[in-house]
Amino acid sequence: MSVDPVISIGTDQHGAVAESDASKWPSGALVEALRLHLTDVVGPVSVWIDHPDHGEPAGGDSAPTETELGRGLAELGLTVERDLYRMERSLPMDQPSGIETRSFVVGQDEQAWVEVNNRAFSWHREQGGWTLAQVAERQAEPWFDADGFRVYEIDGGIAAYCWTKVHADDDPPVGEVYVIAVDPQYHGRGLGRALTLAGYEHLADAGLTRAMLYVDAHNTPAVTLYLDLGLEVAVVRRLFTGTCPLSS
Repeated sequence: MSVDPVISIGTDQHGAVAESDASKWPSGALVEALRLHLTDVVGPVSVWIDHPDHGEPAGGDSAPTETELGRGLAELGLTVERDLYRMERSLPMDQPSGIETRSFVVGQDEQAWVEVNNRAFSWHREQGGWTLAQVAERQAEPWFDADGFRVYEIDGGIAAYCWTKVHADDDPPVGEVYVIAVDPQYHGRGLGRALTLAGYEHLADAGLTRAMLYVDAHNTPAVTLYLDLGLEVAVVRRLFTGTCPLSS
């Protein structure tokens, strides 16, 4: 069954956000549709496009700015910022985590988690600079599960964590490693691998058979780790940013 092309419009801490899948649109149509959808938007805008190289020659190695989509969005004043990989594999994993983790404790762990998260993601556009209010917003989401928020401690403090999320509406349901990080003071101990495995262990124990996560394409150590754990790149998401009103 075919799916009609859509553009989703929302907001984040940076401003307006538009999302779409280039593989659902005829050549050139997505750029014009984005221009129309963003007509009434004023201020910063982030545009996330799945399958951004759809329609490009097979085996081509054009830079993101040189593709048909990249050129079209550049004419609107949008520039390429980065690529994000959606990586997937089956569950259970092929190896144990080898560590003991505990559930996140609502009402106790928020402040310590924010401090660790913001140290770990000081460089990151979306995941850095979190506040307690943002944590509360996620905790209010129907998918939030404190047992799926795995915490690893050293000397009584949060050293690393793996926050998982279940996409129950997918068929079959998919378990995501939503956010994972290690406090920078504990880098080099293999905790990134161990916490990834711990998160997927939890999801497999809950009956999930499919796993996924998102990772910045330029984060070579993380991508290499996930490939080594058997995940494969399933979708490329490309971020374009600019300021509305867009160029006509």
